[in-house]
Amino acid sequence: MQNDNYIFSGFGFSYGKYKITNQDISEAIEKGFLQGFSKEKIQNNNKFREFKENNPEASPFDYFAGHVMGFYERHHVTPFPPTTKKLYYAETSLELCVEAVKNALENAGIQAGDIDAWYVSTVSPHEQAPGIAATVKSFFVPFACHSPAFTLASGCAGFNINLETALGYFKSNPEAKHIIIAHTETMSSFLTQRIKFVPFVTFGDAAAAVVLSRYYDDEKYGLIDILNLHDLNMLDYVGVDHKRNLYMDDRIIKDRATVNIPVASEKCLALSSWNKEDIDWLVPHQTGNVILLPAAESLGIPESKVFLEAQNKFGNVSGSTVPLSLALMNESGKLKDKTRILSATAGVGGNFGAFTYIHKTIPENNSEYYLYANELKGKNALILGASGHLGYAVAEEMKKRGANLWLQANNNIDKLKNFDQNQILKCDFTDHSSVEEFIDRLNKSGIKFNYLINLAGTTNPDKCFDVNFSSPVKITGSLLPLITETIFNLGTAAEDIELYGANEWISSNRAFHGYLASASGEFFKSGIRTVYLRSAFCDSGISEEFDEKYLFKFMLSVGQASRLKTSDIKDNIVNSLYLPKVLGVSYSYENAMLAGRMGYKLEVDI
Repeated sequence: MQNDNYIFSGFGFSYGKYKITNQDISEAIEKGFLQGFSKEKIQNNNKFREFKENNPEASPFDYFAGHVMGFYERHHVTPFPPTTKKLYYAETSLELCVEAVKNALENAGIQAGDIDAWYVSTVSPHEQAPGIAATVKSFFVPFACHSPAFTLASGCAGFNINLETALGYFKSNPEAKHIIIAHTETMSSFLTQRIKFVPFVTFGDAAAAVVLSRYYDDEKYGLIDILNLHDLNMLDYVGVDHKRNLYMDDRIIKDRATVNIPVASEKCLALSSWNKEDIDWLVPHQTGNVILLPAAESLGIPESKVFLEAQNKFGNVSGSTVPLSLALMNESGKLKDKTRILSATAGVGGNFGAFTYIHKTIPENNSEYYLYANELKGKNALILGASGHLGYAVAEEMKKRGANLWLQANNNIDKLKNFDQNQILKCDFTDHSSVEEFIDRLNKSGIKFNYLINLAGTTNPDKCFDVNFSSPVKITGSLLPLITETIFNLGTAAEDIELYGANEWISSNRAFHGYLASASGEFFKSGIRTVYLRSAFCDSGISEEFDEKYLFKFMLSVGQASRLKTSDIKDNIVNSLYLPKVLGVSYSYENAMLAGRMGYKLEVDI
């Protein structure tokens, strides 16, 4: 008889870009920014004196934050310390989660379209509604994908709860094969009003995800048993208030968690008929040594079997810590065939639980795996300005994804020699008869284009009006009956900033922007999406036509730290054609047009 086995087939994680060390926090204490640490009390402690003998360079804070609490580093989405204004410009829990899910899919070698359900938990969402799971899904699959997405507002136990719920989904849907389970958190966003040092030592920002897959086999492995419980005694002692400020009572949390972790663990071990000797690794929600080490001792599990690396390097990242730990174990080779894991969780709201798991090594992932493989197979696209630096990169990417391409160019047309020459269309946007011939040829072809992508552009003041405005307007309006899905245009961040030296270029871009926004309602009635991205300056193309002083002044004006990479921009352009959202773009609507800013955010008064 074959078993239904549920295994972690892929692991992924991401974390805030700013590493915060214990030294950073110690310096903040010395300067009076943080409170609550008594150097004198630690110096008079006999255990510290013993520790100092073997670690003569260690300070009292090093000893307490690292050796006693178990935290050496953590990562935040902002430079230290976090503030409300810094957080406005920073990555959000959504962006961290998208990156973690992307990494998990790549690690599993599974296409996003093959995911049957999406489960995401957090207590620090980027917005109140819609639920973060639906938004995460929108970065990976087109509009026609109807796989369900479930959001859970839960912290420390969020991953464990979603894991049990996903197991129920599998059992109710026998055709389901793969489920995404992710947790994401920006705990630093709750610390802007805190002055006690403990939360800054403890908490970090990270997301982690797994692909849970069903495998049939005579052998039993994967998820063995799971349970979730609740302790009302912890309800009011740790949480986030209505103003997004963290509150916590360290003593009550410690007292309850050191009981709840062993209780959940013993119940789960009994369900699985496991003894403590059967366990290769205890992988707990990583709350700190003062909770985890006594809990392991109560269970009779030696410290050498307690995985604490996530805690040491990333801090307590709420429900992300267990999947982050599993990802780290997978990276370091600690997840071997038949490795037996006990995972236990206790935390915010009083939720606690555990699961048992036997790791199974699955066949090596396909080295040719590509996240977007064949996603545009059978789709037709017309690219204007295909011989430009960015146009060529977009054309190559769309070809890689399986699209059929028709490429317009004027100068540098020889650059397109690697594409089907029967589908290379020469047209000079400054010559009205050439534009008319181009339109007539396409109308007579009878080809239906899923996507019209306008990447044509010039900074030449004598040509700006024709190339950037009048010809694209003429072509878009005339070919409208041939377009079925998306009209895309790439604009410039310079539309937002009054900088002298390129007035005609900026004005013509603004004019075409206005045309598309105005016409987008009519396009929408025909079932056509309109997408307009304003991009910060990148590492090539039009950027090379401006002197460095202009670029420096511009980038300073919009808070752009560095030039965007062409590879990132071309991915964002292609993804925008058929995915609801792309990473690194802030969105708004103008009429029915989806307008985005890529690589920059305008200054706000916070």
